[in-house]
Amino acid sequence: MLDFASSRFDLAVIRERQAGRRVYLDFNRNSEPAPGDAPFWLDALDSDVRRYLEKSAALLASPIERLRKMNPLSIELYRRYKLDIASGPLEFGVNNQHMNSGLAVGVWGDTSLPGCYAVGEAAGTHGVTRPGGAALNAGQPFATRCVEHVAARPVASDPTEPRGLVESGLAATLAILRPDSALEFVAIHDQTQARMSDHAGVLCSAEALREALRAARALNARIAREGVAFEGASGALRALQWRHMALAAEATLAALDAYIGAGGGSRGARAILSHDGLCAPGARALSLEAYRFKQERSQDRAEQILVRREGEGFAIRRRALRTLDHAEKPFFERDWSDYLTGAIFG
Repeated sequence: MLDFASSRFDLAVIRERQAGRRVYLDFNRNSEPAPGDAPFWLDALDSDVRRYLEKSAALLASPIERLRKMNPLSIELYRRYKLDIASGPLEFGVNNQHMNSGLAVGVWGDTSLPGCYAVGEAAGTHGVTRPGGAALNAGQPFATRCVEHVAARPVASDPTEPRGLVESGLAATLAILRPDSALEFVAIHDQTQARMSDHAGVLCSAEALREALRAARALNARIAREGVAFEGASGALRALQWRHMALAAEATLAALDAYIGAGGGSRGARAILSHDGLCAPGARALSLEAYRFKQERSQDRAEQILVRREGEGFAIRRRALRTLDHAEKPFFERDWSDYLTGAIFG
């Protein structure tokens, strides 16, 4: 948001929506100039933007023409949902596309549950500022490594143990589904979605986040106490989906609360608002002091935050990131026998 960078656009959209207004993106005309500015002109774009359009062979007159050249399938995708962006504007908001979290995994994609593996965005390996294409790159090697590990180390278990786990899981699931409950999944959906958008999105503050966490805990306590109403199979599915979304929301809020409470600052796409923060975005015609935020601390880049369900709440702890020892690179004569014997999988 500093120095008029692109996240100030996100801030503008958030301000409009918080004020109760709706925001639209119109692909059929170029941006109108601010007072005193020259009209939109392709040659006046920042060099990296113009170079991007030039490489895409998309130095064309209107946004819809540029989009049609670079990504025509996106236009058709919206048409499939009865939205013709070639003839009218598209309503939109700011979304947390990536929380950059997932299950804790080992170097083979294995989790703490024997026989359970996590790959790609299901695994917590991406970090805060990972590049957009990293999910694909991580998913493909990890999938291969998972298969190799499964083949090399089959899980030996008591055949009666999985049955007990399944039965206890089913009992816990069915205990949540109560047709006569006064709590419906729509209420969980609305509360959870609004809470996370307002307090765990691009803008966070310690006080508001703490209150959101209390509300999330209260909601999950009510779900455990009263269950969720449903009608039919699809209703049961929705009820369970939003029961788990409510748990995921509390887990995320608990992790953020612990991070901010320990002095953590703004990271990735999340600004931690604070009156004593050192940074504040600027604007041409108004004050944005209300969005002053704390800077990131370098030590937070060396740690992971781990969240674990314990009892009726969540335990939070930190651990140091695994580091790559560049002095210990693979050496064929030393390491090849471990590959041949399968010792590498240990």
